Amino acid sequence: IKTMNDSSSLFVVDSNKDFTRKRKHLFGSTLFNVLLLESGSLKDEMFKLFGYKLDTPTASSFVQARSKIRPDAFRTLFNMFNERTQKIKLHKGYRLLAVDGSVLPISSVIKDTKTTFYKANNSNKPFSAYHLNTSYDLLECTYDDIVLQGNAVMNENGAFNEIVDRYDGPKAIF
Repeated sequence: IKTMNDSSSLFVVDSNKDFTRKRKHLFGSTLFNVLLLESGSLKDEMFKLFGYKLDTPTASSFVQARSKIRPDAFRTLFNMFNERTQKIKLHKGYRLLAVDGSVLPISSVIKDTKTTFYKANNSNKPFSAYHLNTSYDLLECTYDDIVLQGNAVMNENGAFNEIVDRYDGPKAIF
């Protein structure tokens, strides 16, 4: 995160404006705080992150700061983390990688063609979610790659192909 913070203009929506002024939500701390969020309400999580102080920033200000960070910043962070921590383990000369997907429900207030579909589970209510496809190294017990798709347009076979096409490590069995 410190390395990315030094070149934060590469990872924000508007490099001339976003995170240029000194505020409570700086690029590096916002990126870090996104990773620390747990399952509580955003308001409660903000109080936890800022030590339960009276001058804790609002949840709305955090959402605004978070929206200034481009999604590829998280992929870059993921890849940098893997580069620094990866210790390749092989089985008979091959990495063993498992690929699978999981549904990540999001607020149904968000209605778009990529994440939302109707009549899920025989209901007329909208259901919004992302579909997270991951490549997991069975010997290292680490995630190697991810593909995030809207649940309404998810394609696990396409995600698998994308993960395999992007792979550039030693010989592997998927």
